[in-house]
Amino acid sequence: MDQGRAAGDRVGVEPGLPGGHFGAAGRRRRDAAEAWRLREHTARLVALDTRFGAGELLGPAVRAADAAGRAVLGAAPSRERLAAVAEADQLAGWLAYDADRHPLARRLTTRAVRTARLAGDRSAEHFALSQLAMQAIHLRRPDVALRICDDVLRDELPPGVRTLFVMRRARAVNQYGEHAAARRLIAETYGRHLQGPGTRDPAWAWWLDAAEITWHHAMTHADNGHWTRAIPLFEQAAAGRIPGSRTAHNDHAYLLHAFAHTRAWSDAADLLTTRVLPAQPGVSSARITRLLADTARLLHVPGRRPAGRDLAHELRAGLSRGAPRSGGV
Repeated sequence: MDQGRAAGDRVGVEPGLPGGHFGAAGRRRRDAAEAWRLREHTARLVALDTRFGAGELLGPAVRAADAAGRAVLGAAPSRERLAAVAEADQLAGWLAYDADRHPLARRLTTRAVRTARLAGDRSAEHFALSQLAMQAIHLRRPDVALRICDDVLRDELPPGVRTLFVMRRARAVNQYGEHAAARRLIAETYGRHLQGPGTRDPAWAWWLDAAEITWHHAMTHADNGHWTRAIPLFEQAAAGRIPGSRTAHNDHAYLLHAFAHTRAWSDAADLLTTRVLPAQPGVSSARITRLLADTARLLHVPGRRPAGRDLAHELRAGLSRGAPRSGGV
């Protein structure tokens, strides 16, 4: 069977177009079908990531994003298809971030920004830019994060998007040592969130909830080395998550790290045995695993009480049993 005709039949294009080409209407239908297929694939990966973390999802996500990008090179794709490619790049960039693959994450997320701009999709562009700002904060590059946030905040934004970038800006100015300004911006973030979602908010803004804001509030204290202040906020954030989710595991890992900093041995032991170790084999995130490895080093303090050393040994044993794989990238 003629390959051009077979492809046309699959996406509902009328057969018999001259030279096996689709024509303008056929190309639109083909682009719509390809955009739908790519978005479906991305949605499946998002659902798996929400539960399990990056792990083995990174390889398939990067391959899908790269293939989708190659498919539109030299063509005249529709905005819908370009937007789907940008979404695939953004997800792959997030998974690379969660896998602690930061150069790869930056490359993919930057590509998502460019593709979203080509598509004229400001929502997708803002999502990718927020991810670049998040990564800059994680790597303690507040200069990069501030440039991104200040540029975006000049725009007319939906309420949820503005709330997100105000929160990112709070983290960035805090890392610069502007702690009073950070407190004001965190208070503004809470206030904006309490006003509820806006009608113009993008679909992706659903995850910016009270628990997420509280976690970032906790991180402003953690970034300053004020672990005792961070602890109740990490606890509050974890209580607002879906039990067993990747985000809950993330919060518990940071809470354990805070307990290690404050030498709260009893609290650390309870959290380690009831929350962290049971979840670790099922959540594949190199970023969280690295944090837990750092926590084990904090717990193992030579010359101190054996409680910390015992916890460090138990944590290291748990990490060796549930070490995440790279996902083949």
